[in-house]
Amino acid sequence: MSTQLFAKTSTEINLFQGYPSFDELTRDEAETIQVSLLSPCGRFMALATADAVQIFTGMEFSNRLLRVALKDVYDMQFSPSGNFLSTWERPSIAEPDHKNVKIWDLNVETPPEVPRYAYQAKVQSGWVLQFSKLDNFALKQFGKEIRIVKLDGEESTFNFDKPYSKLVPEQPISSFLISPAEFPTICTFSPEKSGKPAVLSIYAIAEGVTDKKIASKTFFKADSCQLKWNQQGNAVLCVAITDFDSSNKSYYGENTLYLLSFQGVNGALGGKSVRVPLSKEGPIHDFTWSPTSRQFGVIYGYMPATITFFDLRGNVVHSLPEQPKNTMLFSPSGRYILIAGFGNLQGSVEVLDRHDKFNCISKFDAANTSVCKWSPGGEFILTATTSPRLRVDNGLKIWHVSGTLCFVKEYKELLKIDWRHKVSQNLEKSHVIAKNEDPASDNFSDPKLGKIEVKIHPSVLEYNAKRQKNGSSDGAKDKPTGAYRPPHARRAGGAASVPGAAVKPSQRVIPGMAPPPGAVPGVAKESKAAAKNKKKRESKKKETTPDATQPDADSQAANQPRVNKEASPEEKKIRSLLKKLRAIESLKQKLAAGESLEDTQLLKIQTEDKVCKELEFLGWKNEDAQ
Repeated sequence: MSTQLFAKTSTEINLFQGYPSFDELTRDEAETIQVSLLSPCGRFMALATADAVQIFTGMEFSNRLLRVALKDVYDMQFSPSGNFLSTWERPSIAEPDHKNVKIWDLNVETPPEVPRYAYQAKVQSGWVLQFSKLDNFALKQFGKEIRIVKLDGEESTFNFDKPYSKLVPEQPISSFLISPAEFPTICTFSPEKSGKPAVLSIYAIAEGVTDKKIASKTFFKADSCQLKWNQQGNAVLCVAITDFDSSNKSYYGENTLYLLSFQGVNGALGGKSVRVPLSKEGPIHDFTWSPTSRQFGVIYGYMPATITFFDLRGNVVHSLPEQPKNTMLFSPSGRYILIAGFGNLQGSVEVLDRHDKFNCISKFDAANTSVCKWSPGGEFILTATTSPRLRVDNGLKIWHVSGTLCFVKEYKELLKIDWRHKVSQNLEKSHVIAKNEDPASDNFSDPKLGKIEVKIHPSVLEYNAKRQKNGSSDGAKDKPTGAYRPPHARRAGGAASVPGAAVKPSQRVIPGMAPPPGAVPGVAKESKAAAKNKKKRESKKKETTPDATQPDADSQAANQPRVNKEASPEEKKIRSLLKKLRAIESLKQKLAAGESLEDTQLLKIQTEDKVCKELEFLGWKNEDAQ
């Protein structure tokens, strides 16, 4: 089966066959669907309507496997191997004991319409059970402890009253995550509380009581965290987050990155915990593991951000120049790395080759992207604009790793988009697999770039023609963006921001001096006192020279120093002294009006004679003294 694409709108569901044909299959019942979901293994598609949940299977999801009558299902979740489906219904007010979470077993020939397990979860966050990679363990938190049940056969039950193992940490935990390994371990996080530091620990699952710590790390400044395991399940990254930033530099609190790792099965060869050294202050925008599980990348710091790659010991492997990026995605084999700036950034995308010293092999622009994913084979990149993140320009684009745009599909309202992972050949005839078989374990290899001839779908030509007609274009060509500037500095001086142009500070006219080059006469606002003095000077000149209607231009030019493009030190000094003189005049008027002044303001008035002498020494003449 070729790679497929799944797209959902408010009126239909589309399934595309993938490169190069992109044939489309449309379903009609999408207008009543509230939730849609593809299983990680690619075998199932779950659709939830207002009164039922349906499971479809097959090459084109044409075979309905199961239909159960469930009302108001607003969330669903597949287990990693796709053997179980969890559904969350809206809690019923009429039934206080309503078990609104149900687990359905899909790994049988005819799945029963009765759930394997049901429990109550009133809150939609954190409601789902955690399953191991092969669906042979299920975890659920009960108060301060975590209970683990083992699912080793069709007759096994989710009996959390008699669990396979119990984990009771020393401090109450706020989050935990099971590793994606064949012999799974559990990472727990206990936040900082009552002067006690936060604790991050890795436990090995054991029958009876799980209390063996493989690795542990204690630290402060941690109210919550984000956990990410690598694919081998022998290392975990933790971003510790505080609710507030003590330095008042960020609205999003402080971020610190920690790395816990171990060697051998269940840490038989020892564990290690380190704080990842980040060389720049600021938030952590993204962090992700390489599929090889030997390296990870971090994007951090105030914009422009720093991009650094580390090894399993927390040592720096490679760093990229600072640039406005906030997204990092490794290809399925780990050879190519996508770095991009989405959200409030411009949407520029770069693809790096890990085997060629992180050199950039392609660039393209994908503005307003809300979804970005690699294809399961690592040859194509999906970028899409979806609603309700953005309600305009909804659509999807398929890019080749070389930067060529291969397929475009525009929508009035696109709600969801995803790749359908490749289904193994032995699953094409039947959806049932063994418990110890991983359906998503196909090894994909990224293409080697050389002389590539990529077939472009006709939709791209239509899209480019439409864009050119509207006066815009889209593609892999770079745009002259210039140096990065933060948003608050892009309209300095009241002028529109021009990429690559220097920002000029606003200019003002100083009374008593010639206007600076480029300044518009009359734009600078004069104070009331300066306007009054100007009026007095004009009336005095009329009395002394009744025959002259205007002052002599030559004499005025002699009394006023000209400001060249680069002002001399004497002219800069005169400007500074004139500014002090205007401030003293304003304080004298306040004192005459009966206002009370501070001691420093009174001392400033006493320096008027000194300022005037310095101005005379520099060649400036007071017009009022004439």
